[in-house]
Amino acid sequence: MQVTVEYAAQVKQAVGIGREDITLEGPCSPAELVEELVRRHGETLASVLLDSEGRPQRSILVFLGEDQVRLDDTSRQLADGDTLTLLSPVSGG
Repeated sequence: MQVTVEYAAQVKQAVGIGREDITLEGPCSPAELVEELVRRHGETLASVLLDSEGRPQRSILVFLGEDQVRLDDTSRQLADGDTLTLLSPVSGG
């Protein structure tokens, strides 16, 4: 199964790319995919996506296609061809 991950704002800076295709063994939740991305990209990405206890940051916005999803909603499963977007909110003046 293949999904596309798009990175924006600080998440994009942490990974160093704007988009990548990921091959998965089978269906997984967005949270499980985030865990895999942290394993692949290391501490820099973990510091943006995870809190000090290893849980997803509440401030990270996650979209599955055009629908915003919560990482703690394990009922949502990724399907072949899906696009998951990770975005850290941007603030400032």
